[in-house]
Amino acid sequence: MQTPAKGESGKSAKETALAYLYEAGVNLHLLPINHDDWQHLSETIHTDGPTRVAGFRFRWVAPRELKRNTALETSIVWVQQTAPLQDSDFVPDVLGGSIRMVVHHHGAIPQITSARSTTIENAELSIAPEFIERTFHRRDLDPSWADILPRELTEGLLAASLGLTDDKAGIGDARLAAYPLRKRSAAYGGTLGLAVSTTAFLSVAGEEIAHRVLLDPFEDRLVRKAPIASACAGYAFLSDPDSKTGAFELRPDSGADLLDPERDPVALLDLDHVPSGRRKLSGPRVQVLTPAALGSDYDPPVQRPPFSFSSRTNKFAAVSAYCHCDSMMLLVEQFGFKIADYFAKIRRPLVVEHRAKMLAGSGARDGRGINAYVTPFRAEPVGPPWDARMLFGLADFADTWRNPLGLVADVRFVWHEFCHVMILAATGSTEFDFAHSAGDALAAIMDDPSSKLNKRNDDPCRGVTFPFIQLPLRRHDRRVEDGWGWNGTQYERPNPTYGLRDPAGYNAEQILSSTLFRLYCALGGDALRTNAEGNPEPDIERRRAAAYYCAYLIVNAIGSLGCVETEPTIEASQFATALMEADVGTSEVDDDGTPRLGGMVHKVVRWAFERQGLYQILSNSPRNEPGRPPAVDIFVDDNRAGSYGYSNSGWHALPGAMWVRQNPDGGTADEPPTTSGQTNYVYVILRNRGDDAAMAASVDVFAATGPQADTWLPQAGYWLKLPGNNGPQTVPSGGSYTFGPFEWTPQAGIRNALLVRASVDGDHSNIDDDSPLRCATGPTPVEYLVRSDNNLGYREWRLP
Repeated sequence: MQTPAKGESGKSAKETALAYLYEAGVNLHLLPINHDDWQHLSETIHTDGPTRVAGFRFRWVAPRELKRNTALETSIVWVQQTAPLQDSDFVPDVLGGSIRMVVHHHGAIPQITSARSTTIENAELSIAPEFIERTFHRRDLDPSWADILPRELTEGLLAASLGLTDDKAGIGDARLAAYPLRKRSAAYGGTLGLAVSTTAFLSVAGEEIAHRVLLDPFEDRLVRKAPIASACAGYAFLSDPDSKTGAFELRPDSGADLLDPERDPVALLDLDHVPSGRRKLSGPRVQVLTPAALGSDYDPPVQRPPFSFSSRTNKFAAVSAYCHCDSMMLLVEQFGFKIADYFAKIRRPLVVEHRAKMLAGSGARDGRGINAYVTPFRAEPVGPPWDARMLFGLADFADTWRNPLGLVADVRFVWHEFCHVMILAATGSTEFDFAHSAGDALAAIMDDPSSKLNKRNDDPCRGVTFPFIQLPLRRHDRRVEDGWGWNGTQYERPNPTYGLRDPAGYNAEQILSSTLFRLYCALGGDALRTNAEGNPEPDIERRRAAAYYCAYLIVNAIGSLGCVETEPTIEASQFATALMEADVGTSEVDDDGTPRLGGMVHKVVRWAFERQGLYQILSNSPRNEPGRPPAVDIFVDDNRAGSYGYSNSGWHALPGAMWVRQNPDGGTADEPPTTSGQTNYVYVILRNRGDDAAMAASVDVFAATGPQADTWLPQAGYWLKLPGNNGPQTVPSGGSYTFGPFEWTPQAGIRNALLVRASVDGDHSNIDDDSPLRCATGPTPVEYLVRSDNNLGYREWRLP
């Protein structure tokens, strides 16, 4: 937190946290604490036990104190989310659900510098009585089982599922805990299930390895069985060497003495065990092919960690293959998709060949080729239909035998090929029917936030999609005016295959990557911040968040596409619609503990494709120009004329689009608001960049004060609607209409803000009262709403 929440002098960390929970939860509704929960926490603040009480959803957890040189510097305070079982005194913890607060003890006044909620929304535990009686031979659950489950019950429930017949000593202490359900169940009536939670030592490759175990006793189903082990260490390029260094000085033929310093330590997760404490590059999601197709000299390493190899070796390529492909599979899972569902038609674990035979030429014998493929092989009769393999060749021909550099070392190329796997899983084909893939876009977007090649937003180096291995040169900043548009002279639609000028569809791929990179830039990929020297520099965190949500939309959209035999994706507009539907249909996406609400950016998606030449007026000849806007597109001007390019100069409405008058005289000059209790009058100009008139358009103006103006949360009443003349009126195509006056009485000595919401049939705002979009109910940052919806406008004043 930029501005810490200060506690009272002499108060303990828990007392400081309690006061913060009241302000942030009960008063501001920023945390999911209601008054009853807070009162329970207040009454049990000095109690050492778990303090589970029916009807209350939180309990204290022992704080953690961080001391240095015997002095207490920091306390971490948690309140654990609980899930009272309906009509029962049984109150288990919700696994992973808590509110964490960091309290610093600098001086006499404690300060809370951060708070994070991982609570489960709408958590409800309801179990059908017949399942309780069938499983535990009693009508209810003992409240003490939320802390410790009797040994005989634990062994009886777990032994068979874990394959333990005689020796059950490896099962540790257990308890019953609630977990989020992924699908409806006959046993449960709410959103939570109940599981036995324990640690068990299980035999893996002849060794006893500790596992975290969750078993649902009512469904007799293992929810989780995962080894408790630190990730194996290794080295890979998390970003290609040129993006990392910010120059084109390192090339694929550079020696290991130059490339090795650019390696990054990486975590190789969930590697399979083999005897003698060794690991192999295979896990539940990804398997590096063993034995290698090129012979035993190319086999991936099997050894004790760390997997540390020089960059110009086949072993480094094998580590890179596992690291990059597994991280991409995990990202799909992090987006909320179940891997077994998303990749239901792909054999798992996904097979990767770090040094593969090429499909043609001499490389088909010895693997000496600069290329990569995704090839679906015939699968087993029982199982998924595709045995897809990712095949990677070399990065250069400088030293192909003794010191080879594998193409899989460049994560950008891996993103390109991984996109083919996703398309295959969704459609039954490795490519779109309107473009090669969205792999170039994923490569450009995911590597851009950390790239040092983007020192300036207009730096031409930033637009090179594969800066390290430039064969061939592809870009993601192609201009529609140069023919790189969906109706431009550089675009060839396959009919049914591509033409001689673009036989592989890479021109179309560059048009798509330019479109999607424009979307990323508009959502924050172009964000700048001011550094300590007062100079602008890339805002890495905001760019990373934009890349994350863009990648989510692409993954979601690809997963929604139809089979090529049912609904081939033959038009760019189909993919644009799939991206918009992905946003509209999203409730929220967890971004490192911060929920991003869906429904905010579908208009920006449409605009990005429009700017790249989609949505043209029908013509028999190519048109190297942007497409048309929606038929009706009303907007409040913020100096972007209704478009969605990212503005680093501000996101507030222009004074000529929303202004204040001290009298209801219809004047057009902006006047300073008065704070002497006098009513001020707000006017708004609504414009229309669509080709059709906006019939019966209306405008609402809301007012908020202080920090509440940062958040849109209708149920909290932060924003109050002002009375005034709000329509309905007609806004002609290319024209405008002035709405108002709206009566406003600002408050003295505090920040005052106004928010305009315009709506019309054919172009509703994202936060209409009856909007089905998740962002409409909040809590949603007002800045994000306004930047992504030109129906909205915002201004603020800091009045004396």
